[in-house]
Amino acid sequence: MSKIDETLSLQFYQYLNNIIGSEDVVKTRRNIFYAIEFGTPNSSHIMISSGSKAEGLDLKDSDYDQMYVCVSYRVYNTTKNVSTSSNRIPIIMDSSNTKPGFTKLKMYNMSRARGDKFCEIEEGKAYFSSKLFREHNLTNEMIIHGPCQSTLDGLYDFAHCFRCKEWIKQAEQWIYRPRSSWPDYKLVSSIVQYGVLFVPVGCKGSSNEDYEFRISFSMAEKQLIFSFSHTQLLCYALMKIILKDIIKTKHGDLICSYFLKTIMFWISEESSPSKWQPVNMIPCFINCIKRLIYCVQYKTCLHYFIPEYNLFECRFTDYQHKCLLDTLHEIYHSLWTNVFHTDTFQSFIAKQRVSSSAYLKVSALSCLILNTFVYRYSDCLVNITLFLKIKDNDLSTYMKSLIFNELIHLMNNDKQEKQLGRIKLIMINLRCLTDSNKFIYSQYQTSLKYFKAGLHCNATSGWSLLASLFYKHKRFNECIDIINYTLSNCTPDKIVLRLGVTLMEQTFFQKIKNIAGFLTTCKHFIIEDLRFPSPFNLLPVELMSLIEPDRGDVFIPPVVYLNTLAFLCSHHLKDNRGKQTALQDLGLTIRERYLMVPNNTIVLEVAKQCRSIVESIM
Repeated sequence: MSKIDETLSLQFYQYLNNIIGSEDVVKTRRNIFYAIEFGTPNSSHIMISSGSKAEGLDLKDSDYDQMYVCVSYRVYNTTKNVSTSSNRIPIIMDSSNTKPGFTKLKMYNMSRARGDKFCEIEEGKAYFSSKLFREHNLTNEMIIHGPCQSTLDGLYDFAHCFRCKEWIKQAEQWIYRPRSSWPDYKLVSSIVQYGVLFVPVGCKGSSNEDYEFRISFSMAEKQLIFSFSHTQLLCYALMKIILKDIIKTKHGDLICSYFLKTIMFWISEESSPSKWQPVNMIPCFINCIKRLIYCVQYKTCLHYFIPEYNLFECRFTDYQHKCLLDTLHEIYHSLWTNVFHTDTFQSFIAKQRVSSSAYLKVSALSCLILNTFVYRYSDCLVNITLFLKIKDNDLSTYMKSLIFNELIHLMNNDKQEKQLGRIKLIMINLRCLTDSNKFIYSQYQTSLKYFKAGLHCNATSGWSLLASLFYKHKRFNECIDIINYTLSNCTPDKIVLRLGVTLMEQTFFQKIKNIAGFLTTCKHFIIEDLRFPSPFNLLPVELMSLIEPDRGDVFIPPVVYLNTLAFLCSHHLKDNRGKQTALQDLGLTIRERYLMVPNNTIVLEVAKQCRSIVESIM
């Protein structure tokens, strides 16, 4: 390979880093989802993050999947392996009359079957119904998509599943088959030790479709993806861009991203890891395209773990096959024209053209919004304990900060009053600390750390909730002090955390993170809507009309809320000038949409409701 080719590969590699994400960005994304898994303990299931986002990719329309492993059950290969000492309900695989990659699951003890809502008795045997399992607790806001329940926009999927802690017989050959040096022995052992999962979807067209489960290697695949070099990951991501922006627009779901992942695994197993280097970026990607064409041409895409299962079997009609092959050949023969004219590349180029920044770069910023998932779990103290185990100290502190803010909402009145008294004393001691009261100060150090823990996730939420706490207990002067301090932090350089953060915001976030670190960047440069969950303990009584049963939690833009609260405090203090100033600031905030989620009608409506409430009091 010539020096010119190597230079072009390195330049293309760097360009892809800007569009897809650098190694550091990918690592941060993965750590965020790892932290989410840590922070969602539940006695009935274990949550596993999967999909493109959990793999470290955050392309347009990338999905976020969650798999819930039901811990009450355990699947076994055969009856010989059943543990009688386990308190989990044993299930036995029955692969008779099923195609490779699928199995039926039957209850080991018939006595348990009659009371199980997922079991159906057939010819004296109790089989689990994948249909009943898949549709369990299906709501009107979700639809069935394969084995998953999905949101209508398709951006979030979740599937309930069972786990077998043994390596199944169907995939036994994978352990021992000849390979170059990837995956290595340590990785293979780790994958085998975990076992496999079973998701509720049968083989299409099978007479037993509603009783079949697909064998899922999601955990194995995630470990394999995590072992990729960054060059491999960029090739994989680039293949997904080609699929989404070109192939899908012409051929729909004829090819899916799982096929690309499978092809990447086979190529990686057959080649030396030393080949996947930045200087080889272009030839590595070309080889991936060639392999995809080969697989489609011969209608053969063998499952990576179960090669007897051809993913392309009966996938295409002759006409579909010809059209798809024509498209792939056209992509290959004009490869770089096609790549740089994809929507993903064109969008990046357009944003770069109008940007004042020399180089735009994606970051992990857009994944932070998914951390709000931890709010759904009430056992916050358990979450805090688990977050201590996260090796990334910044991320651990960030997640604990989110949980601390949740704890404030969950305090009952007595706990709030007690905590408020401690915080007030802390503030007094901090203002007038002398040698004579150092002992008093030391008594409140623990409480101070507890209070400060909630201030790391962004620039406004912790302080705003503290102000709400003082307001609830009629400490209006202290509340105004906190409001003024928090508003002073609401400067135009702040990033409003939301779905769809801009590329410019991501670039700014990554630049500051590289200088100051993840935690400092979040603490000083991120703000987000203030959230009041049921039973709305901290929502001022004057704002209770904002509660709408069909929306659940109340979200208020931070500057809107702070000005509203400042007005209410001034009202109770009979400070007419303060009321007038707060009302003017509130009106200006709404008119300028200052630090509000753009193009969000619900947020704007809530802001206008806040203004109407204070105007009615005026």
